[in-house]
Amino acid sequence: IRGSYGTVGNADGISNFGARGLYSITQEASYSGLPGAAPYQKGNPDLSWEKIESANIGADFSLWNRISVSLDVYEKKASELLYRKPLAATTGYSYVWVNAGSVRNRGLEFSILSQNIKKEDFTWETNFNMAFNRNKVLELSDGAKVFNPGARQPIAVGYDMDAYNFPIWAGVDPENGDPLWEKITVDGNGNQTKTTTNKYSEAASSDSRQFTGTSAAPKFTGGMNNALTYKDFTFSAFFNFVYGNYVYNDTRAYFDNDGLYEAFNSMVLPDGWTRWEKPGDNATHPKPIVGGNKESNQSSSRYLENGSYLRLRNIKLGYNLPQSVISKMRLSKLHVFVSADNVWTLTNFSGPDPEVSLSQVDLSSGMSSFKYPVTRRFLFGLNLTF
Repeated sequence: IRGSYGTVGNADGISNFGARGLYSITQEASYSGLPGAAPYQKGNPDLSWEKIESANIGADFSLWNRISVSLDVYEKKASELLYRKPLAATTGYSYVWVNAGSVRNRGLEFSILSQNIKKEDFTWETNFNMAFNRNKVLELSDGAKVFNPGARQPIAVGYDMDAYNFPIWAGVDPENGDPLWEKITVDGNGNQTKTTTNKYSEAASSDSRQFTGTSAAPKFTGGMNNALTYKDFTFSAFFNFVYGNYVYNDTRAYFDNDGLYEAFNSMVLPDGWTRWEKPGDNATHPKPIVGGNKESNQSSSRYLENGSYLRLRNIKLGYNLPQSVISKMRLSKLHVFVSADNVWTLTNFSGPDPEVSLSQVDLSSGMSSFKYPVTRRFLFGLNLTF
C-alpha cells in the first residue's frame, strides 16, 4: 500500500514570456520603407503559476502467484488555472493569458498482469489496464460563471472543462423538411419555455444555447495486450479503447450541408439516416436546397457524434530460428517477424477516424475536421543477435 500528497507549480502549455506584453516587427507594421513594430501579445503582470495539489493512494498486490494488480485512486486540484482567455477583436489582441480559477480532477486507474498459462512449450500472458477520470470547474476568477460563453466548449462553473455547449438540434420538420432547433424563451419572472424554431439565429441566442450533457473527455480509456509463445513462435495482439466521449464532426458541415456547398460532394448517408423527400417523412436530414436550407449546417449539436471506439493497434507474429540452424551462421539469435498496425476499428463515428486531440489549449479539442484516415502499416523484418 502506498500514498502520496504534494503541491507543485505548473506552466505547461503557455508560451515563453506569456506574462509579457510583446511586439512583433513585421512587414505589415513598416511605414515609408522603415521597419515598424506592432503589438503582438497582451501582457498580464499578475500572471502566476498554476498551483496543483495532488493526493494519491494506491495498492500493488498479487493473487495465486499468477496475477499482479496495481490500483491507484487520485485527486488533483489546480488553482490559479492558466487559461488563454479570448478577447474582442477591437482590443487589437486575440487572447490574453490569465489565472482563471480552479479545476478538480478525480480518477481511478488500474492495471492487471495475468500469467494465464505458463508451460514449457506454451505461455500466454495478458496485460490489461483502464483509467477513469472526471474533471469539474470549481470557480472562475472575478466571480465569473462562464468564460468564453459563445464557444463550443466554454469554461463554466460546475461543468466539465470539455463539456459541449451548442444550439440544440431538434431534427427535421416532417411537414416541409425544414431544419429545427430548440428555442428557449425566458419571461419576466425568469420562467423558461422550450419550443422549436427553424431560425438558426433564435437557436444560437444566449438564452437558447445549452450544455448538451456530453463531453469531449471519455468516461474511460484502456488497453489490452495478449502475448503468446509456442515453442519458437511468438504472437501478440494489442487493443486499445475509448468510451463515452463525443466528437464534433466538423467535416460533415461541408459534406453533409443540405445543398449549401456545390463544390463539395454530398456524403452518402449511413444506414439509419434518411433525407426528407415529402410531407410526413420522419427524416434525420432536411430537404436539400441549392444554396442551403435555412443555415442547417451551422454549428450545433447536429454534428456531435459518439467517438467511442475499439481498435486493434498492433498484431505481430514472429519465429525464432532453432539454435541448430543459427549456430552455423555464428549467431546467438535470429528472429523473423511480420506485424501490422491499425488493422481494425469498431466505431459508430461516421468520419474517417474517431481519435482526436483533447487539450484545453488546442482550440480544435474534441473536433474532427478534414482528418486523414489513420494509416494501416505492414512491417516485415528480422532481428539478429551476434
